[in-house]
Amino acid sequence: MNKCKGFTLFEMVIAVSIFALMGVIAFGGLGQMTRTGQAVAEANDRLSDLQFAVVYFNRDWTQVSPRRIRNQYGDEESNIVIADDSITFTRSGWDNLLGQPRSSLQRVQYLVDDNQLLRRHWRSLDQGIGEKPIQVVLLDNVESMEVAFQNPLGKLVRTWPVDSSYNDGDPILLAIKLELPDMGEITRLLEVPSGVI
Repeated sequence: MNKCKGFTLFEMVIAVSIFALMGVIAFGGLGQMTRTGQAVAEANDRLSDLQFAVVYFNRDWTQVSPRRIRNQYGDEESNIVIADDSITFTRSGWDNLLGQPRSSLQRVQYLVDDNQLLRRHWRSLDQGIGEKPIQVVLLDNVESMEVAFQNPLGKLVRTWPVDSSYNDGDPILLAIKLELPDMGEITRLLEVPSGVI
């Protein structure tokens, strides 16, 4: 008589249980890998946004112009103004692809408001009464920004222009420090181009 060889019910139950246990472990590992992948993607996006903001500011700053402006009240204003942890300056190189009747100089401002790093610019260099700036959000989730000039003695000058008693020499560096809750302090030192102070 021929005996059929095969698995017993008990062996089948054990094999299915082992397979199910391996599936649960694999599913948990897959979920963890997915969460890790999402966290890495979010960190990369955040770093990319930060780099974009820094490059944008750097591009504007390298084109800083010595041209002073007249504000909405007709008063002359310095080409660079640092006050209340914001910086406002005149820059050259404003592209005019549509050939509009306007200057190639642009007045820009960088500041943090409502936890956002903002870039503002005005349509006209010498601002008219009631003229509002055009605003773009460069970076979200920013706790604060500090802006200061550094003079040849290494001291920080947090307000510009300074009064007539200042005699520590023209600034040589612009220091920008961003405080980000997820990345800590980010500091950028930029050279002050010659002839703009």
